[in-house]
Amino acid sequence: MSEQEFKELKESLKPIFRGYRRMDASMEKKLKNLGFEIIRSKKHYILNYSICKKELCIEVSKTPGDFRSGRKIVRDISKVIRESELIH
Repeated sequence: MSEQEFKELKESLKPIFRGYRRMDASMEKKLKNLGFEIIRSKKHYILNYSICKKELCIEVSKTPGDFRSGRKIVRDISKVIRESELIH
């Protein structure tokens, strides 16, 4: 993944998670269009993202604690992708 593709992904995620309170059908559809697979567990959603034949997993709470949760989710997704060292 290039730096430009990473920035585009991050900018695409920001409006999806803005004001995040719960995962709805339109949000799931947008995430699937970006390449995420959504797995439901009891208290979390697990977002799987495949990149360069490597699968990254990010847990998202079903019931976020505060109004900043959406921004924190985007930050966590970005952090996981950066730490995986798959950005060229």
